[in-house]
Amino acid sequence: MPNWMTQSFKFIRDLPSRASPTWLWPFRTARKANIPAAERDLFERYGETVIAMQVSGSFDQNVEHARDWLTERTRSRQRRERITFALEIVVVLLIGGEILLGLWQGHLLSLNFNEQQQVLTNLQSSSAATAKTLAALQSTTELMNTTLQMQLDAVKKSEAQAERSAKAGQASAATASQALHVSERAYVDVDAGVTSIPKVGEKLGFQGYFANSGRTPALDVVTRVRSGLALASDTAEHARSVAFGPSVPIPYTSKGIISAGGKVQTSWQSAAPLSQAELDGLTTHRMTLYVFADVTYKDEFGRSHQTNFCAFLDPTTNTLLRCGSLNAAK
Repeated sequence: MPNWMTQSFKFIRDLPSRASPTWLWPFRTARKANIPAAERDLFERYGETVIAMQVSGSFDQNVEHARDWLTERTRSRQRRERITFALEIVVVLLIGGEILLGLWQGHLLSLNFNEQQQVLTNLQSSSAATAKTLAALQSTTELMNTTLQMQLDAVKKSEAQAERSAKAGQASAATASQALHVSERAYVDVDAGVTSIPKVGEKLGFQGYFANSGRTPALDVVTRVRSGLALASDTAEHARSVAFGPSVPIPYTSKGIISAGGKVQTSWQSAAPLSQAELDGLTTHRMTLYVFADVTYKDEFGRSHQTNFCAFLDPTTNTLLRCGSLNAAK
């Protein structure tokens, strides 16, 4: 850019700062009127047209402040218009200068055509060399992408292998934990027997046995035992529901710990003495005497377990035989 244009722009830029207080420079910021903030918000809310109409008519606010605000807005608008006009002049001057520069450059190009031709030839050679360099760079980039993709595939395979190894380790740990639990936990078995011979007018006695065959103690052991008569046509499940029903008195219960390899016993009698009809029913197999026992406990690993026992009386041998169902351990 020519030096005279640079000096002109600096002169225009520095004029506002050089202006004296008595010289009204058109770009100077408009003086702001001393108006309370509340009234200024009110004026700006309704705009110049509404405020001017109110000032010319009946205005219930401070008229002087309204006039000062309108004067301030007019000066500000005039300042923006002057700035816009000055900018348009500057743009026109810049366009004119650009046109003159273009004409001058065209004149110089016409005088130095041979030199420009040589420059274009050199530029063409440089472009060809650049194109070759870019082609080589593209090949290198493609090779790097291929290498990176191979490395990424190898990393993915390694991650998959590591994940499989981690899962295998977790499975092995779970299997080992389960094996440890199975081998070391408590196992409480239940058995029972008859301690008296059925007689009319006497209660029948029973003995329950709870043995821990595991390697660790059984904790919080709670046992429940019941006995009851049922028709031969009734199922063991029905007899059990009646035996543990609310109408039957509370059974014998115990709670405690059974050590590893330990055994506890519980004795109880039937709820009522046998009648002649009940004894005849047992003898003729029209009735069945059931014995039920339940035990709940926890092992050393904090897991809960339960064992159910069901047997019925064989009147011929006066022994208890296991039921076909309701004998289970969890």
